[in-house]
Amino acid sequence: MKRALAVCTVLAVLGFSAFGIGTFSGKWEATVKLLPSVGLTKNVLTINYTDFGMTFSGILSLLGGTSDTFTAKVSGALGPFNINGEMKFDFDAADYLSSKLTTSLDFAGLGLGLVVEHYGPAAGPLSPCQTNSEGNLKYTITASVDPISAKIVFVDCCTGTEFDSLLVTLKGLGLCCGISLDVEFSFTKLGFDYLSFSGIEIPLCCGVSLTAGITFTTEGKEPTFGFKFAGIGDACFTIYGDALGTPPNWEGIVIHGYKIKCSLGDCNYFETGTAFDATGREKLGLTAPEFEYIKLGFCGAGCCGGKYTVDISIYFVQSGPLFGINRLGATMSIPIMSNLTVKVDFSNPPATLSVGWVFTF
Repeated sequence: MKRALAVCTVLAVLGFSAFGIGTFSGKWEATVKLLPSVGLTKNVLTINYTDFGMTFSGILSLLGGTSDTFTAKVSGALGPFNINGEMKFDFDAADYLSSKLTTSLDFAGLGLGLVVEHYGPAAGPLSPCQTNSEGNLKYTITASVDPISAKIVFVDCCTGTEFDSLLVTLKGLGLCCGISLDVEFSFTKLGFDYLSFSGIEIPLCCGVSLTAGITFTTEGKEPTFGFKFAGIGDACFTIYGDALGTPPNWEGIVIHGYKIKCSLGDCNYFETGTAFDATGREKLGLTAPEFEYIKLGFCGAGCCGGKYTVDISIYFVQSGPLFGINRLGATMSIPIMSNLTVKVDFSNPPATLSVGWVFTF
């Protein structure tokens, strides 16, 4: 099977070359982990052929073990339709996994879309199917006219096509005084799912808005509320907060943390963030017991018209070694040639180091 797949790929390439009017391009992306152990974490080769307004791609991901895949893709326009298709194979077991075809049409404010997905037995069952002995199918139909959109899903679990779900969304429905809301209605083959009203923002003062919403289900209703803090000035001052209490009783505001990012020139920046609780750490991407970080970003002219970027991060704990520094991290992207960029990721502790590259041709 592998030999047949390779032969088909070569014949397809030779066949396209016979036209002599298309263009080939490609990309090789790879990442090698050097610390704490040596290993290949990314190795993807992409070959593209563009002709007649269509792009045909072959994507081979090889890491060894059972994670190797080959994906064939096509994208472009056929008349008024946008077309995207792909077919995925397990390269090690030489098994077909799945395929997907997407087409869309926009005309006079009306958007129509169709997505057809097929999952072979080797890919496992497609939700909500329980088994997949012959292949599962899923059809997703979308339609939108501002401000309303709808999505209908049908599935075929080897027993015939049947209705799965319907989702209708209404965005920015105006109420009064500049207040608007979003409405979402969900219906499944089991019946009514939920009706949700959200997106309500009531400006208070000083860049703070009250947010509110409510969701109705067959079991009851669930109101929600919170506060939204707008950025202040060019420094992009962001506060992460929420309301205290159980609706409809409000007890105050809790601040989980904040972040300040200052741009220094075109792409240089300084950023700092502080968390006051576990929610704040999650918002800022910190790990316990870290509570604060400082990040510096640099960039400049690189080789052959490219641009290098460097990001350095310092993470702090309440008490510890020098200045409470708990962890250091750095990422670099450096163009070596016009078609070769080297990437480096470093973190300590624990000491991790990865080197990768993107080679285009």
